[in-house]
Amino acid sequence: MLQTLAAAGLTGLATGLGAFPFFFARRLPRRLYDGILGLGAGLMLAAATLGLLAEALAGVRGAAGLDTVVLGKVVLGFLLGVIVAAIMDRFIPHRHAGGHHDHIGPEALAHEERPEELRHSYAIVGALSIHRIPEGFAIGAGFAAGHGSRLGWLLVMSVGIQNICEGVVMGAPLRLSGVSPWRGLAVVAASGLAIPLGALLGHALSASAVSTLPIVLALAGGILIYVTSNEVIPESHSHGHEGTASSGVVLGFLLTMIIGAVLR
Repeated sequence: MLQTLAAAGLTGLATGLGAFPFFFARRLPRRLYDGILGLGAGLMLAAATLGLLAEALAGVRGAAGLDTVVLGKVVLGFLLGVIVAAIMDRFIPHRHAGGHHDHIGPEALAHEERPEELRHSYAIVGALSIHRIPEGFAIGAGFAAGHGSRLGWLLVMSVGIQNICEGVVMGAPLRLSGVSPWRGLAVVAASGLAIPLGALLGHALSASAVSTLPIVLALAGGILIYVTSNEVIPESHSHGHEGTASSGVVLGFLLTMIIGAVLR
């Protein structure tokens, strides 16, 4: 458990690294911003499919053939994860692709009055912090899966890099709102504290009974896939830089593949 908490804590603090570019620039080019979002999306998709779901399905086929009970647990967990993510999408303020009435982008923030900017900026940080709990949940479940914690460390590395990308997403509106670089760094880094909380929950549920592990792993995978496809990818493709964003997705997926191969 201590290893899980320490790893999750470091992963959360990695978010602060994404705020460092704003010590040197007030804004980033939109194309670069979309590429970073795509990279984060690729990392999450690969972590969910090559890591969480692959591990959840590992016990589906045994000596007696297809184990329909385990398969049912994986399907149930995945669908529960999608439902949880959909509920979060409905009731928690968050970013949407361009044109949506809830969408708040760096360009829009640049043209608002400062009090309104700050309110929206902190709303973005708060919402993304809550959305980080599933990432911690996945890490906790990954360490509980055992196998020398290979899955846990794969998720730590993938989520850690993705958190740096998220740090850029949170740092951009804060900087445009007039928040100082140091204050922005502190706020963005603190947002990562939600990850250890999620890791505790994921580890506890997974370790409570061996039979629950496929459900929890699939649940975490379902959440990550839904959030990535519903929010991150549409956002990265909504400003005319689809090629850059898609290249980021491919690069993120490839990077996670390589990390997974090295950890085997």
